[in-house]
Amino acid sequence: MLASNLKSWRFLRFVAVVTPLCLLFFYILHVNWEPLHRSLSIQSNQAQKTPSKPPSSQTDTTPASAPSSSRPISGHSNDPYRTAILGIPDKVWQSAKTNQLEQNQREWVYTWTEKNPYHRQELLTDQSAETFVRAKFAKTRPDIVELYESIPIPILRADLLRYLMVLAEGGIWSDLDATCETKVSEWVPEEYRDQEIDMIVGLEFDMQWFGEGSQVASQFCNWVFAGKPSSRHLQSVVDAVARTLRGIAADNHVPMQQLTLEMLSDVVDVTGPKIMTIWVLNSLSEALNRTVDDRDFHAIKQPKLIGDLLIMPGNSFAALQNGNPTDQSPALVSHHYWGSWKDADAEAKEHKKKLKEEKEAEEKKKEEEKKKDEEERKKAEEAKKQAEEAQEQSQGA
Repeated sequence: MLASNLKSWRFLRFVAVVTPLCLLFFYILHVNWEPLHRSLSIQSNQAQKTPSKPPSSQTDTTPASAPSSSRPISGHSNDPYRTAILGIPDKVWQSAKTNQLEQNQREWVYTWTEKNPYHRQELLTDQSAETFVRAKFAKTRPDIVELYESIPIPILRADLLRYLMVLAEGGIWSDLDATCETKVSEWVPEEYRDQEIDMIVGLEFDMQWFGEGSQVASQFCNWVFAGKPSSRHLQSVVDAVARTLRGIAADNHVPMQQLTLEMLSDVVDVTGPKIMTIWVLNSLSEALNRTVDDRDFHAIKQPKLIGDLLIMPGNSFAALQNGNPTDQSPALVSHHYWGSWKDADAEAKEHKKKLKEEKEAEEKKKEEEKKKDEEERKKAEEAKKQAEEAQEQSQGA
């Protein structure tokens, strides 16, 4: 009897617990079934239809492959997924020895996200840069990976790295001592915003044409530039840098790991802005099947698109270098000329000058010794001649 009552009590307790849950379930199902059914039906219909473009009123339908922002860009309001510059990813690349930046460097770096909150910003250190180069080029350009890892001079590696970063993924390169003054979405003039742009460069030195057969006199800066992924102009620069470095090592009969700054004519000619300028224009000339030189962009006041290369006037990226002109388009970037590489470059040039002076002094010393030996030889010959003449006179007497 006791056992039977105990079982009945347990059953009643089970019913008391389960019954409210069942009622709650049926209530929710009754209330929400129709909207849920309607929502599933709408999603099913949308999946069967491919819209010509995403609705501009919805900001939560960004596809995974689209940029992180869905904001309309100035001049691009009909396409909410378009990057600030057509074809160039919304990304800013920078590099440093470590991630421990100086206070002024951090302030300069922050200007890029302050002006362009939708841009990604990536800082590579010396170690992460090696990982990046291997990951991006090991399969397609193992020769470039080997070259990059063999270069012993930091400034040469830094120059090559900036070209490789933008070549691999596209975006904007900025030195740590360059600040963004104007939103990137406003860099390209309205008339060029639907044009294909392979690369954006700014004049550091705006020079007149020197004449037929002369090297381009002007120079693009390489503290800031932009490019699309797999830019053919940047590819030309990378290939030229690789050839030049290998040539210098071969001329000095040393492996790449033993290259020194004293072996170089000047960094700007080997990996810096001068070689970049020459080979960007060479690549553009090949694409257009005509020579492109200073005559095409000297003294421009506004950005100028030549083929798929957008060239900015001196005030855009190098206002200070060009005397802060007031008759050109606004400054886009300010360069503070704080790069630590300049100290190393100046030290190398001073050392090279000292070696040259020592070599000249050694050659002068050898020349003086040779001259002295020659004078002594002549004196000896003269003394011998006089002795022979004296002997002949003595025999004659």
